Amino acid sequence: MSSRSDLVQTNDDQRLATGTEPATDSRIGRVGRWLWTSGYQGLAQVFLLSAPVLWLAFRSPRSGETVKSTALVLVVVTPLVVGAFREGLLTAGRPWPTITSARLSFAGGYWSIFRRGVLLNHTLGVGIYAGGAVGVLTGSLAAAVGVGLPLVLVGVALVPWLTPETPRATAGRVGYAVVALSLAFLVSAPLSGNPRFRTAPAAFALLALVSVVDLRPWRLLDERR
Repeated sequence: MSSRSDLVQTNDDQRLATGTEPATDSRIGRVGRWLWTSGYQGLAQVFLLSAPVLWLAFRSPRSGETVKSTALVLVVVTPLVVGAFREGLLTAGRPWPTITSARLSFAGGYWSIFRRGVLLNHTLGVGIYAGGAVGVLTGSLAAAVGVGLPLVLVGVALVPWLTPETPRATAGRVGYAVVALSLAFLVSAPLSGNPRFRTAPAAFALLALVSVVDLRPWRLLDERR
């Protein structure tokens, strides 16, 4: 069985692939594995999972070169940040939430992957649009990236805190979604009606839809019955 990427790979997957318990790694070994899994596997998955926000970033009326360039830089850096937290090179105050092969045999495992994708879109959205706005105002791509990178770092660090199915984590996801969608709406202007960017409203609607689905509001209705 091949290993999954940084976003979903676990130690269970590594044991299944090698048939042995993973030995304690040296720091150099951990850094090497971090670079390999992040660059070789993580980048492709980040591109796939972040398709909605990238679609909006590249096909919106105000998506100039600064916003697009910021998006590309952050997409490349994000799997490295995720991998650093997963490998323990960085810490968020909580262990990185793992998704085991056994967990994927239940519906909750796929919900976990879906939630990771939603949080990834929000994290990139905040970084892209906050950084892009600064870049447009200053006329500097360096300023855009300088703002976007710390926001991505903070967003990834929030994943262990926002992933659990608890009232506090749910409230956090609601707030995060509101911030991300508000920035996307204000900076990208997807509903401007520009005929050159006809798919922008659909991209924004998709982002809003996955945010709502992640919160699973129908569960509240079931609890009230």
